[in-house]
Amino acid sequence: MTFEEYYSAFKTYSDVHSEEYRRRIENLEPLLMKFMTKKGRVLDLGCGAGGFSFLLEDLGFTVIGADNSDYMLSLARGFAKEKGSKVEFIKADAKELPFEDDSFDYVLFIDNLVHFEPLDLGKAFREIARVLKPGGRLLLQFTDLRALLPVLMNGQVVGAEYWISKVLPDREEKTVLIEFQSEEKSFRVRFNVWGKTAVELLTKLYFRKIGEEQINEHTYLQVYEPKK
Repeated sequence: MTFEEYYSAFKTYSDVHSEEYRRRIENLEPLLMKFMTKKGRVLDLGCGAGGFSFLLEDLGFTVIGADNSDYMLSLARGFAKEKGSKVEFIKADAKELPFEDDSFDYVLFIDNLVHFEPLDLGKAFREIARVLKPGGRLLLQFTDLRALLPVLMNGQVVGAEYWISKVLPDREEKTVLIEFQSEEKSFRVRFNVWGKTAVELLTKLYFRKIGEEQINEHTYLQVYEPKK
């Protein structure tokens, strides 16, 4: 199953009007605002259906949403049309961003690490550092999947109708194949496994950490400035 199909199965990622998506925004909004104290230009990288782009637009920021998925961009543009939003949604590869140096005050990178192998994530961080202004901020939200794996192996309810029925890490636990089951169907998705320590080691190549908030037992918001 592709990630597009995975995201479409869960309203928390695909439906900005859903209670699940609203709860996700409400949990993160106060933490974002703690570190986004001045209005400015924002790149919502891996924007998905656009919920956080719309939030920041409503709060007075100028926002560009970027994603590599035509499906997710079509959702975001549809919601933007409904809202009368002026957010520009563009297709872009995080490893080769189509923006000039020092273009943004903030880059949001929310819940995207599972898409990236180490080499590719390093390229993405390098690009994020390049497009951030000196003193700009990367707001990185992620789940420590390495720490979470033992919990998932015990089974866990996900969303309104699915539960995790199988967790199949590779030998080195660099990736994990997770099977999601409902009463009617099941599907599998492969995730890249990122632990908090590995994330912090990689970000150190390009950024200085200036803040961190723990959202729940395994999920973090970390804030970085580029080394410029």
